[in-house]
Amino acid sequence: MLQLVLDPHRPLNRSVYTALREAILERRIAPGSKLPSSRALAADLGVSRNTVLYAYDQLAAEGYVETRVGSGTYVVDSLAGGVPASGRDSRRGDGRRKLSSLGARLARDGSPGRGFGDQRREALRYEFRFAGAGHEQETLNAWARLVGRRARSLSRAPTGYQPPGGSPELREALAGYLARARGLTCRPEQIVVTQGSQQGIDLCLRLLVDPGDRVVVEEPHYAGYGSCLRACGASVVHVPVDAAGMQAELAAELEAAKAVCVTPSHQFPTGAVMPLSRRLLLLDWARQHGTVVLEDDYDGEFRHEGRPIECLHSLDAEGQVIYLGTASRMLFPALRIGWAVVPEDLVDAFQRLKAIADRDTSSLEQLVLADFISGGWLERHVRRARKRYAVRRAAFLEALGRELGTRVELAGVSAGTHALLRIPGLPADRFADLRRACRRRGVGIYSAAQCYARPPECVELLAGYASLPERDLAVGVRKLREALDSLGGG
Repeated sequence: MLQLVLDPHRPLNRSVYTALREAILERRIAPGSKLPSSRALAADLGVSRNTVLYAYDQLAAEGYVETRVGSGTYVVDSLAGGVPASGRDSRRGDGRRKLSSLGARLARDGSPGRGFGDQRREALRYEFRFAGAGHEQETLNAWARLVGRRARSLSRAPTGYQPPGGSPELREALAGYLARARGLTCRPEQIVVTQGSQQGIDLCLRLLVDPGDRVVVEEPHYAGYGSCLRACGASVVHVPVDAAGMQAELAAELEAAKAVCVTPSHQFPTGAVMPLSRRLLLLDWARQHGTVVLEDDYDGEFRHEGRPIECLHSLDAEGQVIYLGTASRMLFPALRIGWAVVPEDLVDAFQRLKAIADRDTSSLEQLVLADFISGGWLERHVRRARKRYAVRRAAFLEALGRELGTRVELAGVSAGTHALLRIPGLPADRFADLRRACRRRGVGIYSAAQCYARPPECVELLAGYASLPERDLAVGVRKLREALDSLGGG
């Protein structure tokens, strides 16, 4: 009798087919062997004959078995030399496959999430998640209306691919918005729409950097840069950050580099703002050495002390800067739309690389975002959000002063939606203990350690405050203090 184990979670006919297929692949039924008749197997399994006939027909269609008129159903002989002795075990691989140099670097890089910060959603009441932000219902309602309007027009409009650089409507709208909001002047054709700023970073570095090329990065830095740089095999030079951002004078001492990656308007993660003198020094050094400056302007619109500072690109007269922006930070993370403003001589190559990567960013969302910008909704949203975040920032700072005082050091609160919180009294290796203590109190915290080439000595937290109401901010900070107290640290 043929021993088969049926999967109770599958339809019966698929379960019989799968059990037979596995038995053939695992050589429990040898090549050339005759299978039981459909009636006999149906009786053994306690199923209908039609169920077995379905399984036999499917196996025959896929080439596992053949039917010989007047003789029966047989496992095909050709499987003898072509099927591994154990189908399941062989799927693990035996190490004989050879990866490209890129694949090998990615394999060495560790888990898929490494290099993008610890952003596992805690789903806790008091979650200081730095990538999140609060949204007014008015903004969400406007977005929903525009989605509906565009969706209803699909039957009357083309639904094919957009050009490699993105929707002409969105690029036109973005060019106007960037001129008004960030002081950036460009032609719409210089804008390439991407799947968020992370794809923009990846495309820039793949376009510019060969293995071994020198690339200058802030220290600490956005961890997404580290992942891309390891993947392309760059020789990375980390330049320290102080209260005025990356120390451009140290970068200027280097002979040359293919690219320099900076966040001048709100350094990530420290929040420092690079002053004009350093911006001009950095651009002059880049011009002298033919270095491309990657400016990541991830949240430059949200400045709480004075007017937003114009971007580095606005000072660039030589075409040295590639500007990267994203709608994910301004609106919501699920909106995977970013943009790169590329120098004229790199536009064609950048668009070809984008087309190789994914052909097109979601056309419907591009058109909706174009409507959102053209209708004035984006700028209204930014104005309202800036006011709301300023109130929450004040509540956050007041709670920190009341609950933690000098036990913490704070950086990066003049702009953006997060702060860098250093806890000098708690060694870095105690972060896991603090996280557990916080979780027990309903508080979600996130480490800044992955932003460093060399981890900091003490615990540092990326503390987002934009998504929490003022009352929850106060309670969350109090519970964070209680968690610290329970560890006897800080």
